[in-house]
Amino acid sequence: MYPLISVIVNCHNGAKYLKTCIKSILNQKYKNFEIIFFDNCSTDNSKELINQFKDSRIKYHFSKKKLPLYKARNRAIKKSSGPLIAFLDVDDWWDPKYLSSKKNFFIDKSHDYFYTNISIYHEKKNNFIKYNKFDLPSGIIFDNLAKNYFIIISGLIIKKKILEKEKFFNEKYNIIGDYDLLMRISKYANAKSFNETLIFYRVHNNNFSKLNNKMYYYEYKDWYNRQKKINDDNFKKNKGSFLLQLNKLEIIYYLYQARTFKLLIKIIKVPNFTSKLKYLFAFMLPIKIVNYFRK
Repeated sequence: MYPLISVIVNCHNGAKYLKTCIKSILNQKYKNFEIIFFDNCSTDNSKELINQFKDSRIKYHFSKKKLPLYKARNRAIKKSSGPLIAFLDVDDWWDPKYLSSKKNFFIDKSHDYFYTNISIYHEKKNNFIKYNKFDLPSGIIFDNLAKNYFIIISGLIIKKKILEKEKFFNEKYNIIGDYDLLMRISKYANAKSFNETLIFYRVHNNNFSKLNNKMYYYEYKDWYNRQKKINDDNFKKNKGSFLLQLNKLEIIYYLYQARTFKLLIKIIKVPNFTSKLKYLFAFMLPIKIVNYFRK
């Protein structure tokens, strides 16, 4: 018997994309799942739309108060019944084979979490781009993620006991909670990767992380400083990669704010030549033009 998979769908005013998301779950060839639909105080017609699906596997939960993202994720997880937790954001969707392609690995006790390559759908351009163009690693992948973070939460399935061990997502974060969790578990948990692009991640103007360069930078800076205090062997080994990422986020943030000599020096010190040219070009453009391309 294949295990019950609890699919966590967090929603706040996601009516525009809700039907595509839910249909993609209900159309899965793997049938042993439940949907924990956590409506985070939506004011649109999300509730009416979800009630149109007459399927007992859908468990609807409504929060009367809008919660921070990772608090909402944790609430939803705690309402789940399955030993495996999958995530699908309401603006993304799955291929019908997404769950069934992994079913034999679900009963293999040697793996703690599973992740899959994704196809990025640019809503404005109406095109698809494969996210990772390299073979995804399996096993203990902390070093890989430190150098190049490549997991999207809508392509993640994880054993609930691992989430419980880690006390779920860190609720102090609003953007990097996924990253923080994966960096914690990837130090010891055994990953199984799948290179097929069976998930579709939608990029649109209302993507929360896209609109918050400042928050992204300051949260990552907080995370980096916390790791410095812990200073375990994993962090020491990859400190250069983490610092490089912090510097890049700082440059991106300040490019949209103000041009200073200090920022120019940081750009010059970026080791990747292509990135350096891109930042230098943006640095020389007027802020109004840079902000235009940000939209």
